[in-house]
Amino acid sequence: MNTNIYFIIGGVAVVFIIYMIVLQNVMKKKKQQQLDNFNRNSSGNPLTEAQKRLLTFGAILFYNRNEKILGITPESRLEIYAHGLTQQWEISNAAEAKKTLNDLLALERSSEFQSLLDQPSADVVKIQKSIAKGLGIEVSVVEQTKSAYGWDICRAVSLAKWCYWCGYLTESETWDIMGKAAAIANQNGKNWTDYTVSFLLGRTIQGFDLDDLIIESKQILHSQSPSLRKIQDADVYSRYAFAQS
Repeated sequence: MNTNIYFIIGGVAVVFIIYMIVLQNVMKKKKQQQLDNFNRNSSGNPLTEAQKRLLTFGAILFYNRNEKILGITPESRLEIYAHGLTQQWEISNAAEAKKTLNDLLALERSSEFQSLLDQPSADVVKIQKSIAKGLGIEVSVVEQTKSAYGWDICRAVSLAKWCYWCGYLTESETWDIMGKAAAIANQNGKNWTDYTVSFLLGRTIQGFDLDDLIIESKQILHSQSPSLRKIQDADVYSRYAFAQS
């Protein structure tokens, strides 16, 4: 009886191993098909310095999500991003993508926080102090930022890339969105420090935990990789100007 049980367990283990191998091969093939489809609709041209500067406006979120900071080609399964767009943004087609991106470019969400920043409450002052401490800058520098525009702009750049990957934007539409985002940031902000503070203000006021992104934000702001590993292109703020000359 015991021998039979061992045979059954062994058989189940073999079937499971075979199943996992087949599943892995299927997923690998599916990923390659998705990348092939993306590549057919992509120019494949190397990024220009101007395009790299536009991507810099999404650096914090790219870094946080383990995406290449200066990359425009997907490296993971595209269904992951399609699922994220559906669940987090309610985007499942090109029209919804463009509507959401236009709302971000209009600074709709960050504008709702303007009255809180015009006359900071005790809670907002606490957030400002926490941002200053987390970024390693003076509170007076944080207090100079009077808008949460960076929250919408950084998300617009990050979201545009996802929408491009999933086929909801063309390549030219993606760069157009990013170009508009950078221009709006330049109209509302002064430099990368102001932009970073603005992003964190909006994100934290909306209800997200500051600790979730403060380390990545500090590293990007000061062009520092983690002590135990080097992050590619973590120095983008020092390489690309916030505003075009």
